[in-house]
Amino acid sequence: MLPVAENDNHDRTPACASKQAKLKGLLARMGGAGVMLPALGAEAGARDRTQMLTSLPFGEVHELWAETMADYTAAMACLLTAVKDSDKPILWVTSRAAMLDHGLPYGPGLRQHGIAPERIILVQAHKPIDALWAVEEGLKTDAFASVVGECGPVDLTASRRLTLAAQTHGSRCLLLVRSTEAPSSAAHSRFRIAPTASHDAFFDAKAPGDARGTVSLVKHRGGERPFSFTMEWPSHAQDYLSMAPTLADRPAAPRAGEPVHATG
Repeated sequence: MLPVAENDNHDRTPACASKQAKLKGLLARMGGAGVMLPALGAEAGARDRTQMLTSLPFGEVHELWAETMADYTAAMACLLTAVKDSDKPILWVTSRAAMLDHGLPYGPGLRQHGIAPERIILVQAHKPIDALWAVEEGLKTDAFASVVGECGPVDLTASRRLTLAAQTHGSRCLLLVRSTEAPSSAAHSRFRIAPTASHDAFFDAKAPGDARGTVSLVKHRGGERPFSFTMEWPSHAQDYLSMAPTLADRPAAPRAGEPVHATG
């Protein structure tokens, strides 16, 4: 995931994004695709802020907030970026309502984000209150790299319980929240995430480029002031099609004695 524009100075953001896109294209031609690009036109320390998602502190609750269903995919991509900092298992708690709306974690998609599917321990609760209980219990152990909760908006009382469990046991909770209004919670940080227009593809100006999302820090109990930046998820599309496993190991020619069926 690449930071492509820092938005603390909104007057300079379009120019910065344009420069960043040109720099990315130049690096791609030089074989430097996949590197982390510094935020152009930003004050000192801006690059560190773009890395906040990959270094969320333990002992706290962090919210990734999607205002609408359309924002949920970008929020999920940011969540997957945030849990890649460890090889320990991830406790993933979802409710039936969230599963019906957004589905379950998808193995190939997890691998594309650098997460082995076998790291995911999935808990599907029938009710949101049961999901919150599972998240709280998961925070009371150090067995997990993170405890992820897809539970819908969490009220202030429940949020305080999760925060107390995380702080007491030094664990980390990531809540993927979909709500039209900012939740009232005791979370340490909250990032509002939404998709944004992609840049033109490097090889074809008419083709869509890599997926992008705008990440805005809107709450931080550690004193960090609000800011926003744009992230990009390189697709790294393959230039070939993989065969299905049942076909990949078959011989190119029929075995001796096998009939050959003509088609067409």
